[in-house]
Amino acid sequence: MKVLLLAGGDSGEREVSLDSGAAIYESLKRLGHTVYAIDPASGKSLLTSDGKFLTGPSTAGATAAAPVQRGAMALAKTLVTPAFDDVKVVFLALHGGTGENGSIQNLLELAGMPFTGSDMTGSTVAMHKEMSKRLFKSEGINTPKWKTFRVKDNGISRDIVNEISSFFEFPVIVKPNDSGSTLGLTRVEKREELAEAFQKTLKESKIVLVEEYISGRELTVPILDNRVFPVIEIKPESGLYDYEAKYTKGRSQYIVPAEISNKLSDKIKSTAKQVYDILGAAGLARIDFILAKGNKYHCLELNTLPGMTELSLAPMAAQAEGVSFDQLIELLIKSALEHHRK
Repeated sequence: MKVLLLAGGDSGEREVSLDSGAAIYESLKRLGHTVYAIDPASGKSLLTSDGKFLTGPSTAGATAAAPVQRGAMALAKTLVTPAFDDVKVVFLALHGGTGENGSIQNLLELAGMPFTGSDMTGSTVAMHKEMSKRLFKSEGINTPKWKTFRVKDNGISRDIVNEISSFFEFPVIVKPNDSGSTLGLTRVEKREELAEAFQKTLKESKIVLVEEYISGRELTVPILDNRVFPVIEIKPESGLYDYEAKYTKGRSQYIVPAEISNKLSDKIKSTAKQVYDILGAAGLARIDFILAKGNKYHCLELNTLPGMTELSLAPMAAQAEGVSFDQLIELLIKSALEHHRK
């Protein structure tokens, strides 16, 4: 089968996306597929002339993937050109930005091409953290209390600082409302640190989400359509699962399955599936929780395009159930084709 792999993109998670893309590319080749690989941000192929996948901060060695053009609408037009009319499925290895917020999904839907992951609506809702949390609350799903703020580049006002200080107890979490991979996330211990945290977040989004900090165990549940994989516990060395803890080797430990009772595991998995359905997710997604004292758990968010290296959390959970990385990739392709048929 001919597969178009999209990786890289225009977000702060570009390097993570390229790492996912490289792992997926090698798997697709092992499975016998013919693979095109394109960076939609540059309109270039991610493959060298000898068929190697390009990763790293620069893709200077890439060649133009004619007739691919740069830009979102150009990509949509490209996908329906004769050069790609034999592609059977688009495999998304994008993270964050237009690759995960519904923009690319909308273009692929307009082009009539099957693709992995959630559709435009599910992707848009899941990326918008406040919108997701409102849906959680409406369905009685615990989520940390929050407030969002639209602020200018010059940062936080005294009124906002006062509002946060009166609504929350410190510490609080400050993070972008529409970004992933914990980019721009800060745990703020006191009000004097809010300005710096807001500046960090504003590099990723114009909407800042301030969230109640709940001390507890980090848990996550990957789901592939109707298949719920084991609960994973994440133990960050620093105590906070931020970008460094997530992507620096040795900075976090992962326990699969999480060391919790079967009863609690079943409850969390059931809530994860409820979240998955509420947000309209499809294909592979990952739902993140905090488990607080008294076994009370709080849903943080759903990730529609989780990391897909062989050491990423979703493949890790699948492996615990005897599903190899290559088998998981094949299941994702089948899922994309099935959703397109429906």
